[in-house]
Amino acid sequence: MRMIRIWLLLAGLAALAPGSAQAAWWKAQSRHFTVYSEGNDERLRGFAERLEKFDYLLRTVTGIADPEQGSPVTVYLLSRDDKVQALAHNPNIAGFYTTSDRTAFAVLSRGGKASKFDFGAEEILFHEYTHHFMLHHFPAAYPAWYVEGFAEFFSVVKFPKDGSIEFGHIPMARVPGLVLNSPYPVKNLFARDTDGLSLRDGDRYYGTAWLLTHYFQYENTRRAEMKRYLTDLANGVPDLQPDAYFAGGLEGLEKDLKIYMRHRLSASSLKTKTMTIGTITVSPVDPAQGALTEDELRLMNHPKTEDLPGLVNAIRAIAVKFPDSAYAAALLAEAEWKAEDKARALADADRAVALNPGLSRAHAVRAEALLDRAHDSNTPGDWKAALSAIVRANRADTEDPVPLELFYRYNVMKGGPMPAIGYDGLYKAFTLLPQNPDYRFTYAHAEAARGNYARASQLLDPIAYSPHGSEMRDAALKLKAELDAQAAKTKPAAP
Repeated sequence: MRMIRIWLLLAGLAALAPGSAQAAWWKAQSRHFTVYSEGNDERLRGFAERLEKFDYLLRTVTGIADPEQGSPVTVYLLSRDDKVQALAHNPNIAGFYTTSDRTAFAVLSRGGKASKFDFGAEEILFHEYTHHFMLHHFPAAYPAWYVEGFAEFFSVVKFPKDGSIEFGHIPMARVPGLVLNSPYPVKNLFARDTDGLSLRDGDRYYGTAWLLTHYFQYENTRRAEMKRYLTDLANGVPDLQPDAYFAGGLEGLEKDLKIYMRHRLSASSLKTKTMTIGTITVSPVDPAQGALTEDELRLMNHPKTEDLPGLVNAIRAIAVKFPDSAYAAALLAEAEWKAEDKARALADADRAVALNPGLSRAHAVRAEALLDRAHDSNTPGDWKAALSAIVRANRADTEDPVPLELFYRYNVMKGGPMPAIGYDGLYKAFTLLPQNPDYRFTYAHAEAARGNYARASQLLDPIAYSPHGSEMRDAALKLKAELDAQAAKTKPAAP
């Protein structure tokens, strides 16, 4: 397994939406981010600049070169907290991050912090983008507390007027939990994930995870112990006992951590003389897209089956107002496909292609519908039509992962040997968006089909050892056990 560099321990390792009036949407485009804002002001460009500086910070301190591949992260800034909460189906959050089949995206409110002990939009985004970055470049079986502590460490970043970037500051939103309620017990921190934590204990958990990460970054007395522990964990050392890695065991570690908390804590400053942000363009969003943005977010954010008919009707009502918009027609087709209204989905995808023959997502919906038809009919003509739609979708946008995965699926469904280009296309889809669990699962299955059981199991680590419980995590753990058993059977005997 490739050695994973862990720097923190090694220091070198005006549109209308249904029912509500909205301001016009604006877009800031930079190298690594696309930011959509509900309303434009002078802060939008500055926000995009800070995101690029943050990306530079992470790349610099971890030693990651800027990759040529990987999809930009899309950020949506909504006008109110309640809109974010409605999208997330959670009244207690101010922002969230997830993936669709085409992009990784974050949704935040443009509103400011209520107090210094509250979470700001940038802090939330920096935390989530750190997860995104870690999963892209350092996917491994990290302990839950370290995944969250790593993200918390980078959540508070300051940008002084001298152009430097300061990081490692105390996340003030975690201070009440640490000071008033005391740190979360270290032994419990190492033993569990974030599932089922109360609001109070969750705050203590995240705060202590940050404190422990900060401790190992700025105090070198135990850095070697933590490096060895995380390396062994990432390499899958069996029956790993955390107590054995730290002098005095976890109780000794907790004692030192409490002493450390009482001291004045350090932060770091990064000079940016070699930083190149690149061009940032700010432009108004097409009226049709602006009117559909919040409904598109609902569609992207894994809607429940029972919610799809209402969502389709909402999108259709707006699309009718923009009959010449290929974007609106394609989005309607996507919604109809998810709602299993296959005939309408194909008709609206055809209409979108007629309006804009270069729109990849329209070709992709056509490909989905035609692939489904070919599977049912199993006729050469239908298979040929499906393949043609997939190729056109890929040619329209070679960096869209959807047509690449569709080509792999086409070959699986059609049967027969998988061509090398099928595996290559799936691999590219995965590398464009490795944060998407569906692509990760599909690629793991593909590697297993080729007999690469150990590699397939390793690919599932970030899902299997996620800090947050889910059916997908359970499925990953189960599949990993099967793959590990197969890998053990096929492993050559020792000489």
